[in-house]
Amino acid sequence: MNPFLGQIVLFSGDKRKLQVVVDGVTTFSATAHALKQGDDTVTSTYISDSPTSVGNVFITGTLGSATSIPAGNYRYFITGTHDGKITTFYWDVLVFAKDLSQLDSLPDTDYAPLVDVITLYEGDRKSLSMTVSGMEMTTATGVFNDASTDVTSTYCSSSVSVSDSTVTTHVIGGGTSIPAGLYGYFVSITSANGDAVTTYYWKVIVLPKQSIV
Repeated sequence: MNPFLGQIVLFSGDKRKLQVVVDGVTTFSATAHALKQGDDTVTSTYISDSPTSVGNVFITGTLGSATSIPAGNYRYFITGTHDGKITTFYWDVLVFAKDLSQLDSLPDTDYAPLVDVITLYEGDRKSLSMTVSGMEMTTATGVFNDASTDVTSTYCSSSVSVSDSTVTTHVIGGGTSIPAGLYGYFVSITSANGDAVTTYYWKVIVLPKQSIV
């Protein structure tokens, strides 16, 4: 079995627990983990719980459970003891800021956080909604960003709401009229069991009301 388990995408503030079925193993007698940033071990900084297992399913600690993981590249190693052997696997963990200018390198090998590209004109206002099938939500937060600057309170009104598996955003443009430009609206959803916080986003293009010269 390949020790590389794939790429994991997180946004700063997200939390996530992973699991993998390990072929050829009946049960693990011990489990361990290590989150690395370069040569530095940052496990206890960003993960508050320990890995476990059920049969041959290795269940990791919760990434981001101790404190928010800042944007950057990390590698998460898991090690299992079984049948007199010790075996290590790993994921590459890519953590992104909630900033559209940094998302050009976002891979498509994990989940698809981009919901849609929305076009508005100056003076428009609307709320957005999305449904995540099979995910029961308890809470969600939203931020409207101009690059890395939070402009939610300036340009948005109302608040984020959840109902079952559907989240509805602020009213974008419900505050001050949004000037022409490219913005990102990011919504971070907390699952019903509290084990996961997952971020999705919209690209919001705001155009001026003008004719062709």
